[in-house]
Amino acid sequence: MSSVTVGALPDMVTFTPDGKTVLIANEGEPNDAYTIDPEGSVSVIDVHNINVPLARTASFVRYNGQEADLRAAGIRIFGPNASAAQDFEPEYITTDENGRIAYVTLQENNAIAIVDVASAWVQQVVPLGYKDHRVVPLDVSDRDGPGNGPAINIRTWPVPLFGMYQPDGIASYTAAGRTYLVTANEGTRGHGPALPRMSA
Repeated sequence: MSSVTVGALPDMVTFTPDGKTVLIANEGEPNDAYTIDPEGSVSVIDVHNINVPLARTASFVRYNGQEADLRAAGIRIFGPNASAAQDFEPEYITTDENGRIAYVTLQENNAIAIVDVASAWVQQVVPLGYKDHRVVPLDVSDRDGPGNGPAINIRTWPVPLFGMYQPDGIASYTAAGRTYLVTANEGTRGHGPALPRMSA
């Protein structure tokens, strides 16, 4: 019936609850050599008239040049010479019950972007912090069993050991007037240089 151009490497598509707006997570993943690294973004498409859809882009460009401050706040930016907009890779999207605010997981960055749907504007990028595995149990290896094979060894650790949440899928619900987010925290290493996992 119609088509629109969106950002680089669209990943996930969802509608606002009223069905009038389509949101697309444009992941913008780099190639393995980081010779191509497109910007991540969120497409906001008005489909009131499905024959003439209107696409706008919620971009992360305004965060370029703020990479040091973002890292200091706990947001993982790691691509070689990548700007914030290149490094942010939207994965999944959910909205509040009114479809006014979208919440976008940035898995590799261990963060969530908050997007105003009406203006297609990224309001904020929120770091998710770290799990303290002195408190939260973790199995740190799949080679600590007999003959370097797997063993189940889920426990807390006596040294400072922290893990990122790295949310992938996301959903939301409202209770007592507040919006809550539920995320599937993949905890993957992602691509690019890994952060140190242990400190003394």
